[in-house]
Amino acid sequence: MKIGEVAKKTGLTEHTLRFYEKAGLMPDVAKRAGGVRDYGPADMTRLGMIECLKKTGMPLADIKIFIDWCSRGDETIEQRLNMFVERKRVVKQQLADITKTLKIIDFKIDYYSRAMDAGTLSIYDKDRPKLPDYFD
Repeated sequence: MKIGEVAKKTGLTEHTLRFYEKAGLMPDVAKRAGGVRDYGPADMTRLGMIECLKKTGMPLADIKIFIDWCSRGDETIEQRLNMFVERKRVVKQQLADITKTLKIIDFKIDYYSRAMDAGTLSIYDKDRPKLPDYFD
């Protein structure tokens, strides 16, 4: 696949794809005559892994370390396992934080929907619902 096709498929820009290559995150992208990049299935899998790790908040420098570990084979299995155990911990915390945030957003949607239906916030003058505690 050419870089433009990969950009369309992934939502990444061509600039980002070139940056990943220069940063060593995509070291093995094949090139056709004239230097045209030719992304294969393994490249797409790697891009998916990079994007997955980025969504966990992992810095590109640490993703590069992971890519390097992969190229070293079996000697880095333990490091890779430990990295994914840590990523899971981070993602579980992110999920808990997002769940708390969603709970408050849902509360506010209900709060303002009821006020809209009544045409006023004064419906809460005597009995104001308690906002969920974010820090629970």
